[in-house]
Amino acid sequence: MLISSLGEEISPSTIEPLTGVGLGAFWLPHEKLLFFSNISNAPDQGISTALRILGFDFDESSQKKPGKPPYDELQRALAMSPAVLGPLDMGYLTHNSNHKHQKGADHFVLAHKIEKDEIYFHDPEGFPNVQLPLKQMELAWRAEKIPYRRGHYRYWANPRRVNSPDNNSIYRKGVESFKQGYLESSRISDESKLPIGKTAILALAQHVHEGPVTASQRTFMVQFSFRLGARRALDFASFFEKQEPGLAALKRAQAESFGRCHTFSAYAEWPSLSRELHGLADVEDKFHESLNDA
Repeated sequence: MLISSLGEEISPSTIEPLTGVGLGAFWLPHEKLLFFSNISNAPDQGISTALRILGFDFDESSQKKPGKPPYDELQRALAMSPAVLGPLDMGYLTHNSNHKHQKGADHFVLAHKIEKDEIYFHDPEGFPNVQLPLKQMELAWRAEKIPYRRGHYRYWANPRRVNSPDNNSIYRKGVESFKQGYLESSRISDESKLPIGKTAILALAQHVHEGPVTASQRTFMVQFSFRLGARRALDFASFFEKQEPGLAALKRAQAESFGRCHTFSAYAEWPSLSRELHGLADVEDKFHESLNDA
């Protein structure tokens, strides 16, 4: 929707893969949570990467310290274009009745107007044209519980096209970015000792097999990780379909496995989930190997 403000229509299912978010996996041992993403590529970085690959420049802003949110600055930016805000802490987005169960989960919205003490925005979670008091948005936008945040109050606005890459160029730049993300994740894993990839997925398989699985861990799986993983895998399948059908097939298989994982976690069928995660780990490993050959 940010790009559509220029009169250009690029499908979100095209932009999403180019962020690189949703490739790989990493495991947080203390929290016993598995994230289906490269540890090297946070979502905010992914947004900037995707826009550049597509040939756009843009204004990006954030603050090192929380302080007061830059609403005056944002209002000036909104006079030129909508603005993507994020990461936001979903636990404070009270227009969503499920917000109490989403504290610490990251999110992004498209703001289009500030009027009096309200901010108006489109929430891709299924809430178009909603509004929130500025004081409430401040709590979400500070993102204090979002582990990957780099500063506070980050936003993107004023996109402008600086070049017009063809589809093949976009594809090749995307693939190279994916490969670089895996390489950088491996380096970070070696330094931090955080499990990634197949090893990370197997860590969750072991945890759900041995138990106990806490209510918050189950909520994370049901409300966030598996359903989002399935959607992202299908977007990647579409991205690879024409040039690398083998990679597309692996992503479709991954999406199906994510769907089964979601069902097993929803019904607390932990032995079945553990077995499915072993299969998912094998698919992730095969995808990584095949991507290197692309």
